[in-house]
Amino acid sequence: MGFDDKFSKFLKHEIDSINMHLPKKRVSLRLALEGYNYYISKENTKLYIDKNEVELISSLCPEEKTSSLLLPILIVRRRDIGQGTYVISGELVEQYVVLLALDKISKDWKTWLKEQSSSKEVYLYKPDLISLRKKLPTSTVIGFS
Repeated sequence: MGFDDKFSKFLKHEIDSINMHLPKKRVSLRLALEGYNYYISKENTKLYIDKNEVELISSLCPEEKTSSLLLPILIVRRRDIGQGTYVISGELVEQYVVLLALDKISKDWKTWLKEQSSSKEVYLYKPDLISLRKKLPTSTVIGFS
C-alpha cells in the first residue's frame, strides 16, 4: 500500500467522522406530517424535525411529491467546485422546495420541472445557506465531501 492509498483512507475516515450527524435514513415528508418527525443519525442520536418546519415545507411541496421528498434535506459542501459552495442533494423536489424557501423561484412545480434537466445540480452559496438554516434549521442538514 502506497502513500496515496494511506492518505486516501485517512481522508475518507476524517470525512466519515465529521459526517456522523447525518441521517442513517431520512424520513418522507408524508411520514413527518403524520407525526413521525424525527430521524436517527449515523451516531444513533434521535434528532427531531420541528413541526412548524414540516408544515412550511409541506406548503411549498407539490402534494403528489410528499412521499418523495425526504427529510432532513441534505445540503453538501463541495470544496472541489469552490470555497463556500454547496449542492442540494436528493431529488428535484428537494431542489424545488429549497429554491422556493429561499425565494429564488416563484414558478409552480410543473412549470419549473419542464425547465429542469434531471442531472442539473443546484448550487447554493454561503449567504443562501445562512438564510436556509435560519428558516429551516432542523429540517436541513449540512454534509461534507
